[in-house]
Amino acid sequence: MSIILDAFYSLGKNFNKTRGKTAEVETEEGIVSDKFPELKLNTPNEDLLKLTTKWQKSWIESDVYTEWLANIENNENYWKGKQHDQPKADKQRPLIDNVIFESLETYLPQVTRRNPDPMVTLSRKEKQTPENLAFAQELQKELGEIADEVVLRLKLKKGARHWAIYLLGALKPGWDLNKDIPTVKVIRPKKLILDSNATIDEDGYTGEYVGEHRKLPASEILSILESIGGEDEGIKKIKELAVDKNNLPALATEIGFIEWWTAQYMCWTLGDDKVLLKKKNPHWNYDTRKEAPYTEQGQPQIDENGQQAMEDVVGINHFSVPKIPYVLLSVFNLGKQPVDETSLIGQNLASQDLVNKRLKQIDKNADSMNGGMVVSLERSGLTQQQAKGVTEALRRGGTVTIPAGSVTDAVARMSAPALPNDIYLQLQDTRTRMRDIFGTRGSSAAGLATEDTVRGKLQNRMLDTDRIGGGFSEYLEQMADSIYNWFVQLLYVYDERYAGKPKPKVRVSVKEGSLLPKDSTTLANQAIELAGQNRMSLIDLYKALDYPNHEEMAANVWLETNAPEILFANDPRIQQVIKAKQSASGEKKPPSESINFKDLPPEGQAQMAEQAGIKLHPEALAAYNENKAKEEVAKDITAEAGKRSIPIPMTEEVE
Repeated sequence: MSIILDAFYSLGKNFNKTRGKTAEVETEEGIVSDKFPELKLNTPNEDLLKLTTKWQKSWIESDVYTEWLANIENNENYWKGKQHDQPKADKQRPLIDNVIFESLETYLPQVTRRNPDPMVTLSRKEKQTPENLAFAQELQKELGEIADEVVLRLKLKKGARHWAIYLLGALKPGWDLNKDIPTVKVIRPKKLILDSNATIDEDGYTGEYVGEHRKLPASEILSILESIGGEDEGIKKIKELAVDKNNLPALATEIGFIEWWTAQYMCWTLGDDKVLLKKKNPHWNYDTRKEAPYTEQGQPQIDENGQQAMEDVVGINHFSVPKIPYVLLSVFNLGKQPVDETSLIGQNLASQDLVNKRLKQIDKNADSMNGGMVVSLERSGLTQQQAKGVTEALRRGGTVTIPAGSVTDAVARMSAPALPNDIYLQLQDTRTRMRDIFGTRGSSAAGLATEDTVRGKLQNRMLDTDRIGGGFSEYLEQMADSIYNWFVQLLYVYDERYAGKPKPKVRVSVKEGSLLPKDSTTLANQAIELAGQNRMSLIDLYKALDYPNHEEMAANVWLETNAPEILFANDPRIQQVIKAKQSASGEKKPPSESINFKDLPPEGQAQMAEQAGIKLHPEALAAYNENKAKEEVAKDITAEAGKRSIPIPMTEEVE
């Protein structure tokens, strides 16, 4: 089973599809695309090769692919610093101000500072029982742990960088056999083969197929094919390719092939003449049939035909339909093609050229301001050869004498005039404009330098947050949302704890705004203010301040107040002080029972009163207590007589 999963590490029917079309065919009726048969498991290999070859040819020969390659080449070169109009100090180090790189690499960290927070809730139709709620809570915790384990945040950043440069971001969910958990890997978009008539909208990729150029060692390919039932011709072809010049096996040789996916099926093809394997979508629990359980008497159940009775087993899945295991990121898309039609970098290419041009002018003018010298041979009385020596001596700071004539008339230094201020102001304005397009003007030190007031800096920062949050963060959050849903589907298929067991229907999403740019200083100040008003616990405060050991810190604060002897158990000095205080306060004495003052004899009452600073005579206390007792008896007799309704005998008065 593990080898099967390894084969599909590359790791639905699409409803309401919006097929991307060019302007010429968007309003046409009838057949508006090439005729493609449907990929099925029983499709003959010859027909399958014709189909996949047609898919590949359709993508490579499309106008979308040609224009896309030209755009991403420019984007990649400018991001690297290989730009036009490059003033060079030497052949290796061009003097450029790469505002594109600065802006993009300021932009990306803001939206990928933390892992997107998964949220798992029960479907509205599910019963809100304690068991179902506990399942949703545990699943949410597991998704958070998986995201941390597979460094989802960094992969989202890499996918976003690919989107900015290659006009498309691509992540591929799958199962990690080594860690035995769901995972996701970033795919370079140039490796993909897409449907040129498809697009990427709010529901994802609308194409029927995706191809990916892959390569694996021959030994691994053979192990996979021989274990899960690859095509015999494909196995033979791999063995033929994996030989050295001496016709000996060279199984470490990497062999490239194309992996094709539809919602229901996947296959591997090698060139246009060999199919390596073809299988159903491995990331889906299909409905199956199995033998009916035996009766209580241990007898098999028999159907009407006298055969072993069978029963249907419904596959448990998180998705409603099988899906192609690719999550694609597209933002600037008009619904006509599967890649962006423009990009942040593409919108700034002309401005970057202008920045380089102005930088070149300033550099050239600065060099010219060092100036050359003009020597009048007539007025100086020097020859041309002597004049060259004069200029060299002056550059070295030496002393030169001339035979005749005025020095100022004989030699003149020629310097270029300073450039007008408009040149530098335009350079600054162009840089600022580029940062505005990216949404990083208030997020970089260079962008904030143009603002003189704190209020202005804060306003720029807030505008950046709104610009990035409304323009890109929501797309990245949706990408993370799709990945978390894929993680749940993969758990249902491959994890024994989930596979084959009925589960409540859950909704998996990402906490809204979890990827919005957030200023650390502002958040920290807000947390400190809430804690000062007793509106936030210590542990939540330490979490907000991003302390890695927030639970331990909060526990130490409580121990320091309530049980310092435990917190400082390893420090003998503090233990000595604590013991001394306990001895002085009598804390080590065994607890004594509490005795009421009235229960003590007169001598004890006198002693207790004396400790309180009151002097009482024991005989007086005895007489007082005796009279008090008589009064209590009289009250009891009166109360009892009242209950019986009989007269109370009067006592004789004492003269």
